[in-house]
Amino acid sequence: MAITATKRLQEIVDLLDQKGYVKAKELSQKYQVSMETIRKDLTFLEEKGVVKKEYGGATLATLGTEKNIEFREKQKYDEKKEIARCISSILMAHNSMIIDSGSTCQSCCSYINLMPSKDIFTVSIGAFEQLDGNLHNVFLTPGQKREKNQSIVGHWSEEYLDKVQVDVCVLGTSGLLNSDGPTCHSYQELGVKKKMIEKSDYVFVVADSSKFQEKGLYTVCSWEEIDGIITDHRISTKVYEDLSQKVSVYIGKKE
Repeated sequence: MAITATKRLQEIVDLLDQKGYVKAKELSQKYQVSMETIRKDLTFLEEKGVVKKEYGGATLATLGTEKNIEFREKQKYDEKKEIARCISSILMAHNSMIIDSGSTCQSCCSYINLMPSKDIFTVSIGAFEQLDGNLHNVFLTPGQKREKNQSIVGHWSEEYLDKVQVDVCVLGTSGLLNSDGPTCHSYQELGVKKKMIEKSDYVFVVADSSKFQEKGLYTVCSWEEIDGIITDHRISTKVYEDLSQKVSVYIGKKE
């Protein structure tokens, strides 16, 4: 069955995300379209800064690609702790929450474990393992495991979240450079993130200041759907002033 050009582009990016490199001939056969069509697809994605064309195929571009969570956990450690301390004062006032995947979201878990009992839903395998199940009611959504981000994705996860309504969502983002809202790299994660936002009364984005220099691929939502963003003290004055026109900005304090 033929798919739309937009869907094909999304699947090509996800395939590159999984394999690192794909041949144009392989894509032509998979989607039963001409090599010329695939070349145009790859050219379009290259112009968007998503892929880099190579002889006979393409790879993901360096800017805007996603690093493994194991790598990201070791980066910006102090900044993520600033963010976690800042958002913990917000989370303390709520009884139920959804925790997104990502290293910054995971950094919040140690502070959540110091709070009174909460009902916590998460799509993050790392967060699920770190949260104290003896203290909190912790639920990991069902679905497909996405290895790179150690997250749960897919329609089962979306259907599960559709049955809950929580006080607050802690939402991660892949990048914020030239974006109109939080972003993600994976089309598989996009639907789950949208569902988390829909099923939460309040939504707060957590992002260390380096994310303002990084690009995401898919825009998850507009800033109008976000109640606030929490970042660290290294955010530049210009970025802070520009962002404050669109959304409430909370800045963590350096220890």
